[in-house]
Order: sequence, then structure tokens, then C-alpha cells
Amino acid sequence: MRNHRMLWVAVLAIVVSLIPLQVVEAQTDPTQHGLPGPLIDGQYAAYGFLFESYDNHDRYGRFTAHEMAVLGQVIQAYAMLAGSPQRLSMLVDGPVSVRKDEIEVVSYTQAGKVIGLGRAAFSLALTVEHNYYTWGATSGDELAQMVFGHEIGHRWIETLRRSTGKDLADVYERNVQRGERISSRETWADANAGDCEEEAVTNLALYALGKRYRWTFLHDAPSGSFRQVQIDGWVSDLLANSK
Repeated sequence: MRNHRMLWVAVLAIVVSLIPLQVVEAQTDPTQHGLPGPLIDGQYAAYGFLFESYDNHDRYGRFTAHEMAVLGQVIQAYAMLAGSPQRLSMLVDGPVSVRKDEIEVVSYTQAGKVIGLGRAAFSLALTVEHNYYTWGATSGDELAQMVFGHEIGHRWIETLRRSTGKDLADVYERNVQRGERISSRETWADANAGDCEEEAVTNLALYALGKRYRWTFLHDAPSGSFRQVQIDGWVSDLLANSK
């Protein structure tokens, strides 16, 4: 019996040696395969923002020194509003990656803590061409600051929504009338989904940047004085809930 077992072991070893071996490569994330990584500019890391610049990427591009300076002014304005760079970082749940999107026209905030600045961010002409709001901006740089501030506002509201359970967009809906007249029949219930928060973060940007006016999406025009008081009251509520 022992000789038979040894014979089977020998036969099995020969069979195994004849089976060709196949090398399996480690699998990589297909979304990253073949795409160059970003160059990280961390000069605003203490504020909660990392600027990513890409070379030869199929979607994202590189920020110029001028664009960085323009956007940096927005971050500093929001830090003053929040109380400090560290507090702003907490309120946007940083680090937030900021990218220059060379495919999308409109800017956006997306899951994964990414702000994408679209092709129209620095262009009044392209913004008007695609029928987007310019919010009273008179130059591409001014528009970009409003757009970037708008997206920071989305991060701020979302952080408060998750950390406190309070939705400041709902507070805006309750406390700021949609139309200009007190007797206006236009209500936020009649607006498109998300319009209330979109207007709220736009006006937060105007407030943070020191603009003397606020914006009414319903008429695509500056708000009247009565409505501006309501909006600035909402900003006070936001700040009170951000301590």
C-alpha cells in the first residue's frame, strides 16, 4: 500500500508540473488607470481647501497664479465670516479639493468633497451664452468669486445639515419671501427644486464678499431693501448656528 501511495504522489507531481502557470496582474481602479495625478497647492490647506492642477488630463486643467489669487480672496473672506481659517475648515468639512473642470460649463459641488469650477466660472460671455445667472458681476474675476463663494456655501450648509440636523435652506425658505412685494403670491413651493438653497448660497457669497446688494432669483435682479433685510437676517441665523 505504501508503494502505491508513493506512486500516486509521483504521478500527481508530474501532472501538476505540466499545467502552465498563469500570472494575474493586480487590478487597479479603472477611473484612475492611465490618468495623471494632480499637483496639489496647499497654501489654503489651513482653511480647508486644496487646489488641484492637472497636466495633460482628459477633463481637469491647471489654475493660473492669477486665478489662485482671485479665488484665495474668497477663501479669506469666508474665513473672516466664519471667525478663523480653522473654523472655516470645519464648516466646509475640509479638506475640500478644488478643480478646474475644462469640460463642464457650470460649476458644481459633488460628493467626495470636491468643488469643480466650470468653464464659465471666469467668463461672463460664456455664462450669458448658456443662460446662467451673472448676479450683477461686471468682470470675469468678480463672477468667479461669486461662483466659488456660492459653492463654498453649499459645503457650509451641508456640513451644518449633517452635524446639527438643522437645514438652513429650510430656514431661508421660511424667513425670506420669494418675491419682492409683501403681498406677492409667489412662494418657494412654486419654485424649482433646489432654487431656495441656490439663492441662499448666492446671497451668502454676496454678503461674504462685501457686496451692498442681494439677489432675487425670481426676477434675476437685485433684491429690494425689505427683502435684503430678510436675507441678512438669515445670514445672522446661519452664523449663530455655526458657532
